[in-house]
Amino acid sequence: MTSADLEQQPQNGLYVLALFLLASPFYLNDFSTIYVKDWRWWLFIDYTSVKLFPLLVVLWLIRDRHLSAAELGLVRQSLPSFLAAFLLVTLAGTLMDQNTYRLIDKLPGYQSLAPLVPKIESPVWNWIDLTLGIVAVGVFEELVFRGYMHTFLRRYTRSRFAIVFISSFAFGLAHWSAGLHVVLVTSAIGVILMIAYMSTKSLPAIMLAHSAVDFIDFAGVIPKTLFKFV
Repeated sequence: MTSADLEQQPQNGLYVLALFLLASPFYLNDFSTIYVKDWRWWLFIDYTSVKLFPLLVVLWLIRDRHLSAAELGLVRQSLPSFLAAFLLVTLAGTLMDQNTYRLIDKLPGYQSLAPLVPKIESPVWNWIDLTLGIVAVGVFEELVFRGYMHTFLRRYTRSRFAIVFISSFAFGLAHWSAGLHVVLVTSAIGVILMIAYMSTKSLPAIMLAHSAVDFIDFAGVIPKTLFKFV
């Protein structure tokens, strides 16, 4: 073993630790959707586990210079590039979200264990979750499953296919409690998101597009029929 290998080992350990800290809350958070029935407790757990905690981990990685902002996809784009990425990813993601379930509804799988989002009885908190909450979801899921995952996987492979497949499947599994069909569709949307990120090397427009896809799906403001063709 060379001295370079010895120096690399602690850094590899740090990257694995960071992946665990960033990704595991998304998989564990689904238990709150299954078992926590009070929407107020659900909001508290959701916002602390998959929003506040990843933010703190990202700030630690950047502050201690373990990673640069650019390695997490926090890179500026020109306005035309930003708008093009936002519009194309929003349209592609929404079309995938609104049509793919009908195409795979005959596939065997397991039933949903809980809804993706429980019913929030307070109108105020419901709209906070549908606006600020959805934006936060887009930001942190993209930071973890596109920005960091791309940097992590690039340490082990240069295969674009492997990076897209592994990151997208990991993203889909973060929705495991909603059933196999949701895992498959979110994995497919993850493919679109990762390809867009690898093409632009910038996450902000993709974060916003991710939030827009979720807003169209959950808010009921924009008719979903505009995007349904199947």
